[in-house]
Amino acid sequence: MSPLPRSETFIAVALAVSVAAGVVVTGRQPARHYDLEARQRTAVAADVIAGTPRGTQGLVGSLDLAPLPTVLVILVGLVPFVPLTPALASVVAAAAAGALALYVNALWRRHGVPLPLRCAAMLCVLLLPPVVVSVQAGQTAMLFVALAVCGTGALVEWLRAPSLRRLALAAILLALAASTRCQGALLVGTAALLVALACAVQRRGWSFFEGTIIAFLLPTAYVVLLWLGGNWLILGNPVFFLRAAWQPAALGGPDLWSLLGRGCPWLLLGVLGGLAFSVPLASALAGSGARRLPQTAAACAAVLAAVGVAWQARIPTGVQTASVEPRQVVRFLEAGYPNGTFIVTGYAGYDFVEAARPDPNNHWVHLMHMRPENIGKVLQDYVGREVYLLVNAGATRERWDEVGLTWQREGSRIPERFLFARQVGEWSVFEVLRAQG
Repeated sequence: MSPLPRSETFIAVALAVSVAAGVVVTGRQPARHYDLEARQRTAVAADVIAGTPRGTQGLVGSLDLAPLPTVLVILVGLVPFVPLTPALASVVAAAAAGALALYVNALWRRHGVPLPLRCAAMLCVLLLPPVVVSVQAGQTAMLFVALAVCGTGALVEWLRAPSLRRLALAAILLALAASTRCQGALLVGTAALLVALACAVQRRGWSFFEGTIIAFLLPTAYVVLLWLGGNWLILGNPVFFLRAAWQPAALGGPDLWSLLGRGCPWLLLGVLGGLAFSVPLASALAGSGARRLPQTAAACAAVLAAVGVAWQARIPTGVQTASVEPRQVVRFLEAGYPNGTFIVTGYAGYDFVEAARPDPNNHWVHLMHMRPENIGKVLQDYVGREVYLLVNAGATRERWDEVGLTWQREGSRIPERFLFARQVGEWSVFEVLRAQG
């Protein structure tokens, strides 16, 4: 795109930065105000910075918690004197919303939309209720939407005027979207089909077709190989993070199709994508020789439509919280088993350990993944105490991110060393029996 005039650039950047920063500052709330995913990502980031194995396992070991947003939180957390709190996830979300607003401004300016209307579109992007909630709660929705919209825009530009630079930019942005939410792989696959069809229509030979497809898929392959390599080196299984795709079906839970829709902001992506591309579409339909009236009318209609859809509460804005309040479970188990040491695994363990932390004598052990040697180590560290293991009994992300407990599967047999003690909400409590002699 052609560069903006300095005055308009300053206005656009100042507007995006000030509004995005205002959304973050006005959203200061207690920790539970933040999305569960934001709190878990921040805890994983703290463990990664501290160099603990639990942090590196949590960074790459989940299909739901794809690594890119956590990596961005880590980068912000490495800045000196910046506290590592869930607010960093809000900063990342605000930066993504601001970048998307600037992209809409630049895209609309290219098609002759007046500055006041472009500013209204930027405010629409930044102040829609689902966007505000997403930013203040630290959700990954805005990062995913920004990468998807900008990547799609670069792909459309490549379709209009083929350029290796535009193709590479589209591939990189869509690959980053897939590493933000696993559902982004669907966007990458659709874009690959469009690239293949465009090459086939041009009929420029097999070598051109092959080279273009390879150039587009290289960034995606690089991201996937990094993820596979991390799982292989850290967890001993290159496809370890894919367990969420098949384990729920074995447990009678959601299937792969529902996995594509769970927690992914498809509707928000459609609204903001429709807002961004309404003007280029109107310009294409009107033809190159038309005046700016169709683009201006399309811009007004897109802003009004986006505001209308969002204010009609048709876009979900809920903040995900834990299914059972960990603080209640912690207090109940500590009162019922005063001589107990409790093992909790997966990303939910961060909430349990945080709930037990005010007690200086707490005996809670958080393991990201379960292995036989982990159990043996805990038994050695807590000689003379009863050791209990908490397993989430519901088909939730906490359960999918448990590992090594193959007896969770339907029809499988619980090992004899685990004795069921009781059920607390969705958490099954098992006593770990010590070997005799």
